[in-house]
Amino acid sequence: MKNTTRKSQLNKTNAELSFLTVIFIGIILALLLFAINSCKKPNDHISLVVNESTLAKAPVLVHFANANSSSTVQPGDFDVTISGKDADKVQMDGGATSGFKTSHGFLPLSLTTNAAPSAGAPVTFNVSAQIPGFAPLTQTITITKDTMTIVDVSAIEYANPPKGTSVLVTQSALTDGVSDGTTLNLAPGAGMVESAQIKIQPGTQMLDESGQPISSNQLKSNIVDYSATSTTSFGAFPGGFSPTNVIDASGNQVNGGNGINFVSAGLLSIKMTAGNTQVRHFSRPLQVSMKLDPNTTNFVTGADIKAGDTVPLWSLTEETGQWKSEGDVTITKDSGGNLVANFETSHLCCFNLDWSWAVAGHPYGTCFHPLTVRIHCGAGNSGVFDVTIVTPGNQYLAGAHGEFVHDGDVVVFPFVPDIAQCKVVISNFNLYLNPRLPILAETGLFNPCSQGSIDLNFGAPAAPSFINVTLDIKGHCSNKNINLLPSGWFFLYDAGAAKILQNPWTYAYVFNGVIRYAFGTGITGSNGHYSIKLLNGDQYYMYAYNSFEWFESPLFTMAPRSFTFPSVAGINGSAVYDAGSNTIAISATFSVHCH
Repeated sequence: MKNTTRKSQLNKTNAELSFLTVIFIGIILALLLFAINSCKKPNDHISLVVNESTLAKAPVLVHFANANSSSTVQPGDFDVTISGKDADKVQMDGGATSGFKTSHGFLPLSLTTNAAPSAGAPVTFNVSAQIPGFAPLTQTITITKDTMTIVDVSAIEYANPPKGTSVLVTQSALTDGVSDGTTLNLAPGAGMVESAQIKIQPGTQMLDESGQPISSNQLKSNIVDYSATSTTSFGAFPGGFSPTNVIDASGNQVNGGNGINFVSAGLLSIKMTAGNTQVRHFSRPLQVSMKLDPNTTNFVTGADIKAGDTVPLWSLTEETGQWKSEGDVTITKDSGGNLVANFETSHLCCFNLDWSWAVAGHPYGTCFHPLTVRIHCGAGNSGVFDVTIVTPGNQYLAGAHGEFVHDGDVVVFPFVPDIAQCKVVISNFNLYLNPRLPILAETGLFNPCSQGSIDLNFGAPAAPSFINVTLDIKGHCSNKNINLLPSGWFFLYDAGAAKILQNPWTYAYVFNGVIRYAFGTGITGSNGHYSIKLLNGDQYYMYAYNSFEWFESPLFTMAPRSFTFPSVAGINGSAVYDAGSNTIAISATFSVHCH
């Protein structure tokens, strides 16, 4: 829903903000009565952002998560760089336009009051970060209207990479910043056949950002190879697949500055440091060889790649999110008969082998014919899924992520890539694309430009056991006849769903009591009256965040029982379980002193 609230309506009193925090802290404490055992605090994932300036215009919540869903290490607090053509229109929660920093992996942003995003004049900026222990990352964000946006960024942990990626962390000797020559080999990671080799020529001097020699006796290399055909690496690709800041070899904007869509044949991220200085250039070029998956689809020909095919090479500057053309690479065969892409480079960054297609600006590689996907998952079944168009070799082409579908629903792609063959796959949705698959079902191969519509059949799992929860929240100023309504972000995490790789997140953005945005477990209602269904027996946790302080709950187990609210200043209420309707009705009144 478009947020048309005027700025004058956003000048809340401190009491209102305190009221919001008290509401959710109270709910957290109340739900803790469900807890069967005391649990250690889980990973930090949940936040409630209540600073009023975030509500000013087009609130954007960026969350950084480990691309390996089985790892216990999550990005925490770190500095973030905002760049790009509209960077001056982006502010941190609280109104600051500098000093961007995450907390618990969350980065709450909004646009400044002078921003006017629209489809014809979108606001585009880049978010980039160097997270200790993780590969460099960048994400392009495009805002086209004044509404809520959630952006999910997957980060590759060097020590625990996800399937479909290969990591090499190694050290080699230097003499006053000069290499005697070394070869860095990346073996195929789990779930991939691709590999890579990087040769540093003897006598190569390490250079910094400005091209000055670096004096050091040790070189540390952190290299990540991303498979283009793996079923689990797409969400972690640096820069994503729909960049807007793209230039050619001469520095001119590609496609007039409008976004394009990448179709990758493989990506290699190279980061090196000499001593404590980041290496950005070399006196002699590195020799890079990327072994490719022979099942990779050539987007131009529509067939599997072969020796003699060409693929464009692009480099990514992580700090700005800008992609630059490095020319074309011709695919050859090595002595073992493997298909390889060889090139030389005198600078470091992410190197991506990509064909491309575009819808906006000067369209190319596109069919302006809609594709309708009819979902058949069995009567009474429903869920949140990813519906994705991929090549025959599983390279990402386009996707509808987080689609809540019932049996008989349709997903429409208004434009499709112009490729000879593709297929549609459906997978359990994971908000952070971490991993995006396993595939639940897929169609046969078809031509997307002429197909028109296609059926996708799969059996969704049987409906689990839910408990209905109703929330009746009332706020009142103790010294004035004023009623208060909640505003802000609210997140709930289902640990049970996460264990079986299903979407664990429930998001709700509430403004003046009205739900402006909701995702995950369906939550409905307004004006202090809300309804949600939670899984009987599942464990949940949540966080509240206000004035730079976190309020957090341990895990609690949802169970059918009545209880009375704990004693918290200004809160009165109870929860009554009705077995007949399988409903826990929570009623709460919050009293605050208004100024």
